[in-house]
Amino acid sequence: MPDETPQPLTAADVMTPSPRTCSAFSTILEASMIFRDAQCGAVPVVDGGRPIGIVTDRDVAMAASTFPDLSSRPVSDIMTKEVITVAPGASLPEVAAKFAEHALHRLLVVDADEQLQGIIAWADLAPHVPEKSIGHVVTETLEQP
Repeated sequence: MPDETPQPLTAADVMTPSPRTCSAFSTILEASMIFRDAQCGAVPVVDGGRPIGIVTDRDVAMAASTFPDLSSRPVSDIMTKEVITVAPGASLPEVAAKFAEHALHRLLVVDADEQLQGIIAWADLAPHVPEKSIGHVVTETLEQP
């Protein structure tokens, strides 16, 4: 008789697979069009399929007063260059720990070759985190600068 025990969920189970991406040379206008068209708030910046940054709608809003020519500037001017990643097979407690440790709102999922596989937003993870843990993870995320 086969084992009917459900397998624990992994990062691959809750991620949005194959998210829309851009390059470091894409303009902020192009990234903004992805936000609109894909109805998302973050676009991974890739080079040869490997994430080298991430640009968010918040990054664009914060840069608006700094750059009068914002829409024509490359995303590399405002993207977050420190990319925190997790493997597709990472357990959900591991994923939650990364969110808390790095005060993230989104986490990129990469395979063993560092190729982008997906993206996890906190909202994707939250329904799978025990209620008693949610407060701790949210507090850790919000308290970080």
